[in-house]
Amino acid sequence: MAASPSSSSSPMPPRTPLSKSRVTITSSFPLRNHEQWIHPFLLLMFFLASFPSCFSSADVSYADHCGSIVPESTPSTLRAYSDSYFRISSGYFVGGDRFLGEDSRIDFSALRSFAFYSRSVLLTHTPGTLQIVGTLIFHGGGFHFAHRNFTSRGRSLRLVRPWNTRSFKRLGRVSFDLSGFWSEETGKLCMVGNGFGRSKEGISLDLSAVFNLKYPTAANITSSVVSGYLESLASVNSTSYFDRIMVLAYAQRKYEYTKVFQARSSCSFIHDSVGQLMGFLDRRQSICDAHGDLLRTRFKLEYGSSCSNRNCGPLYNSLGFQPAFLKFTSLDCSDDGKFRLVVLFSNYSGPSSMMMLEPGMAMVAEGSWVQTKNQLCLIACRVKAFTDALADNAVDDCTIGISLAFPAVLTIESRSTTVGKIWSNLNETSPGYFSSLIFRSFGYSGEYDNRLRYKYTKMGEVRKSCTEADVRRSRKKRYPDPRNYIDFMFYLLITTSEGKLGNGFANPLALGETINHIASMKRPTLLANNQSMWNISYYFTHANHQNAPFNSPDAGDISAEGTYNIKTGVICMVGCRSFDTQGNNLVSKDCRILINIQIPPLNPEPGEHLHGTIRSTRTNLDPLFFKPLEISSQVMYGRQAAQSVWRMDIEIIMILISLTFSCIFVGLQLLHTNKHPGVLSSISITMLAFLTFGHMVVLVLNFEALLRNHKKQNVLQGNGGWLEVNEVVVRLMTMAAFLLHCRLLQVAWCARSANDGKNSLWLAERKTIRLCLFIYIAGGFIAWLVRPSSQKTFHQVPHITIETRYSPWDDIQTYAGLILDGFLIPQVILNALCDSKEISLAPSFYVGTTILRALPHVYDLYRSRYYIPRLNSSYIYARPNGDLYSLAWDIIIPGVGILFAVCIYIQQRFGGACIFCRRIGSLGLYEMVPVASS
Repeated sequence: MAASPSSSSSPMPPRTPLSKSRVTITSSFPLRNHEQWIHPFLLLMFFLASFPSCFSSADVSYADHCGSIVPESTPSTLRAYSDSYFRISSGYFVGGDRFLGEDSRIDFSALRSFAFYSRSVLLTHTPGTLQIVGTLIFHGGGFHFAHRNFTSRGRSLRLVRPWNTRSFKRLGRVSFDLSGFWSEETGKLCMVGNGFGRSKEGISLDLSAVFNLKYPTAANITSSVVSGYLESLASVNSTSYFDRIMVLAYAQRKYEYTKVFQARSSCSFIHDSVGQLMGFLDRRQSICDAHGDLLRTRFKLEYGSSCSNRNCGPLYNSLGFQPAFLKFTSLDCSDDGKFRLVVLFSNYSGPSSMMMLEPGMAMVAEGSWVQTKNQLCLIACRVKAFTDALADNAVDDCTIGISLAFPAVLTIESRSTTVGKIWSNLNETSPGYFSSLIFRSFGYSGEYDNRLRYKYTKMGEVRKSCTEADVRRSRKKRYPDPRNYIDFMFYLLITTSEGKLGNGFANPLALGETINHIASMKRPTLLANNQSMWNISYYFTHANHQNAPFNSPDAGDISAEGTYNIKTGVICMVGCRSFDTQGNNLVSKDCRILINIQIPPLNPEPGEHLHGTIRSTRTNLDPLFFKPLEISSQVMYGRQAAQSVWRMDIEIIMILISLTFSCIFVGLQLLHTNKHPGVLSSISITMLAFLTFGHMVVLVLNFEALLRNHKKQNVLQGNGGWLEVNEVVVRLMTMAAFLLHCRLLQVAWCARSANDGKNSLWLAERKTIRLCLFIYIAGGFIAWLVRPSSQKTFHQVPHITIETRYSPWDDIQTYAGLILDGFLIPQVILNALCDSKEISLAPSFYVGTTILRALPHVYDLYRSRYYIPRLNSSYIYARPNGDLYSLAWDIIIPGVGILFAVCIYIQQRFGGACIFCRRIGSLGLYEMVPVASS
């Protein structure tokens, strides 16, 4: 009960009418985090929201719509409870399709939900009546288009994939600012509000609504679910009218446990096949402390063979079908070890965004830990279907028992870290009775209890089915230590016998008896220094068809155990897969699967990658037989990844040094022309134009790549995340080099235009352009021929999948690199046509630039020998899509560049035509002669 108003001598505050409230409906469009134009828009919306009187209609009368439910009272300035007392974080609702759209029961979508947050809870002059001011928000459903993002947990590297917000779209959002009163005696809350909105058709709406909610003071298992409705106050024919919205939610307030004793006394043992169970290390621990990942665990229901339509599960009578999965949510623990939660049922095995407190598909439960049984014991109540929005109780049938246990040992056929049982406490003849059923956690977690152990039960079949590989052929190869188990996480490309492509993951579950635990990174102890054979257990998740979701019917999970030979790199295992029989969620096991994997060594040769097979050992006529699956993967081990990160850091420094020297060499050329202005007219305009064009293409494409990086491109980064900062510096240096080349082109062009002999020079320039265009077009055709085919390839870094795609932009960048490699060709041709002896180019410019263009190819020769190409997108200096790189091109391009530099030196010393067999006079052009400068 609320405290009575203070008896202070200060005068009571005057009675104030309810403040104006407003409703905001935002149209659904995906916000993009990197688009800066949104920020001014949000500021404008915030500014407009601060003046609701500009858009609101007349005030809604509280007395007319709520006076008969909770009489209005004068509020005081004293707070009754904390502002978070009246709070609903995620509730279910029906209605509002006009603004929020309908629920989309498809994969990768989010259900509609609502939330209520109280901003002010004040005492009033009427005892037991509180004034509540709060916000009611309705979220429309949405669609997820992006499937997964993967990040590594290692310290040496990480994968950055900026989230593409276009991959999720909300159908709508409605927000109400409401004010009203709540009665502690009746538990009823009534609030009103009005405001401005916009329909789907873009019509401006002036909305007003009344919100009624049954929110009892004392919360227990039967009153923990609250219900109510939101009703429009506009006329039915008005464009602002909307149908009644029914709401249902799990209340988050003070809770009284009333059925814990019943839960403990009626708790049923889990089936004997579970084996040894784990308890709490400390009796003072709660389920929230010891098993905090319970809310992240998904469970699959297993109905018994005796299941019939009449008694098949706790929800069959109300639903007419058997849900396949369940999940726990809203877990809350008390200091004395009691806890409460919500049980959600669904036929969807994916994320919990598709599982909510839906009437007829959920239960509320409470219980505690029973030390003598090492089990969690609960009593659950069904959440009733919507009938009366303001009914006293939204739950019924509190005769359902639930128990959960945590196995201490995992095997190939039992890998569930949590096992549970649901049963009815009624007699078999009672209408609500149902047969008991088991539920188990499934899927790879990666966050296992460090007390878990693994027991191998199929090693006899492994020894019979696996043959020893030839160790002599592998003596020079070194394979990874299995204790670095992150190196043994593989992304798999799966090919069926029909040639269809799929993908999957292979995660190591255990090495020896020790369960791999990412958080602890525990490493098992070697049995001997020369130990070569390791017992290893895996968890495979695969989809037979490309782009099929992992939770689709085409997906399959395989548990496997076997051996790993560290001398040969061969992993040979026997696998088991689960399948439902007769479509009745009765799980059976198929353990006649053989898996062979050859992993690449630490010192691989070009073309060496992970490959293997997954095949059934059954006969072709067996209904469980499946055709062999070929698996492959490009693997980068942790050591190789660390080397790649170090190499990338060095390449960043190299490219910064190269760009710095490029700017210095162009600056020296400008100084040379300032000291010798007469040589400007003999510099090839074509050379400077192509040189400037090449830098411009690189600059534009780098900017385009920067935009692509913000949307979809993956970047491998070292510690500190300074790669992106240096990318900005690289682009700034490229811009500086581009501007210096533009300046040099401008100075040369102006000098050529002012020269008296410009006609003969321009005639020679035209001939130079024709010859250069022919050469560059031929070079572009060659670059097009040697380009990689347009395809998509996958690369594997520990626990990371990286996608590399070739595009026409790569061909353009290659062509621009080829132009820059041959930047001296126009000058050589112009010198030959004009027989010029002018020292038009400073040696520091043409020799230095030639060296800068040759160094990437020299470096690529070194890199290709000591770094096996694994991840082309990690190449920063001498990027494969920035020039032609191969053993042949790495020799030809520097050699030709040096040859052109030698030609320039000879021409500037002995005359432009001295390297040709015919005299320049035969071309009918004027010969350039030195001009004495005054």
